Amino acid sequence: MSNNPRRVALSVINDVLNNSAYANLALNEKIKSENLTELDKKLVTQLVYGTISKKITLDWYTKPFVKKTKKWVKNLLAMTVYQMVYMDRIPTSAAVDEAVKIAKKQGDQRLSGFVNGVLRNFTRAELRSFDEISDSTEKLSVQYSMPIDLTKKFVKDFGFEKTVKILKSLEEPSRASLRVNLTKTDVQTELNKLLVEYDVVKSDISDSGIIAESGHFADLLDFNDGLITMQDESSQLVAVAVDAAPDDRILDACAAPGGKTVHMAEYLTGSGHIEALDLYDHKLRLIRQNAERLGVAEKISLTKLDARQSFEQFGADRFDKILVDAPCSGIGLIRRKPDIKYRKETSDFENLQKIQLEILENTCKTLANSGTIVYSTCTIFDEENFQVIEKFLANHPEFEQVALTHEKENIVKNGCLFITPDAYHTDGFFIAKLRKK
Repeated sequence: MSNNPRRVALSVINDVLNNSAYANLALNEKIKSENLTELDKKLVTQLVYGTISKKITLDWYTKPFVKKTKKWVKNLLAMTVYQMVYMDRIPTSAAVDEAVKIAKKQGDQRLSGFVNGVLRNFTRAELRSFDEISDSTEKLSVQYSMPIDLTKKFVKDFGFEKTVKILKSLEEPSRASLRVNLTKTDVQTELNKLLVEYDVVKSDISDSGIIAESGHFADLLDFNDGLITMQDESSQLVAVAVDAAPDDRILDACAAPGGKTVHMAEYLTGSGHIEALDLYDHKLRLIRQNAERLGVAEKISLTKLDARQSFEQFGADRFDKILVDAPCSGIGLIRRKPDIKYRKETSDFENLQKIQLEILENTCKTLANSGTIVYSTCTIFDEENFQVIEKFLANHPEFEQVALTHEKENIVKNGCLFITPDAYHTDGFFIAKLRKK
């Protein structure tokens, strides 16, 4: 049953939508275990991410033809309709034939007949128009395949027009985003070289960032030699906000996979050192690999620890700077990780805020006087961003906010950096800075 790219894709889609697996991990695991050509790997990847990203829309398209059926059959229909509606190069007949074959293998003759019937009826009918939906928020939910509760939340927080801009931008493919290592090469020289040699452009918001519409940059010598690393443009602004001095003692409270950790380490040209924390061994290994490739491993110590126990581990006045890149709903990452929007815990903003505040409450006790904390998330909802900062400051009069600035004024809000995914086609991101008086 292996080696057929559509079957492989369906098994990943089932795993993600029915068993809450993470799409990127499930896909990588499956591709490793199957004997696929490079072309088939690309097809599997496109089918997995495309179907998951558009699942609500795809189910709505087939709804008139499907009363009730098994989850995997719904996923198979969605994957097939995705090919028919969104993939020009795949003939409809081929998509339908493959779906019927998969249904035969997976189920029985009756199910394959059902799949065939639904898809034949779908191809004969005119494609449904979103104008059929009278409720404007429900229409957005179906058109942009965003769960209705999240769609309502977007509209409540951003208003209707801005929500449309954000959801539209999330439909566009993500770009490859790279950062030049500050320690191994002259940034300007490396940037100029990459701009000449590859189809890349300079980042609009990060001085050491470059972007490409696509490409496998992990295969480049410059990547393997540690001259460049993969990091989203908005994420590159965090270490800049931390503003590490050569001899700073830094706590990175939620460090994995280490992109921001290594970026901060590149500024530590003196005796400075970073204590990087994470809860899981495999995530700490990722930080180590990142640090070794970029040549900053000696600047970083790794500790397996819940950030909410930092004070118990390190004591008072231990650090000059702290980064709390807090666990969050990840709403800003939906373009790259579409499965995020279907996770129940994603919408538990109150519980996430409680954890975020607990981390700040504990880590702030380890900060020396005049030290600073940078708080960042990859989400765009107030509960996890501005509200966290307001509540922390209300409980801690010994802290004050440090206003952050940027030459792009549209990403500065209330002294924080706040980037929605539509602004510069980056991840959605929030960065705030606090100082102990």
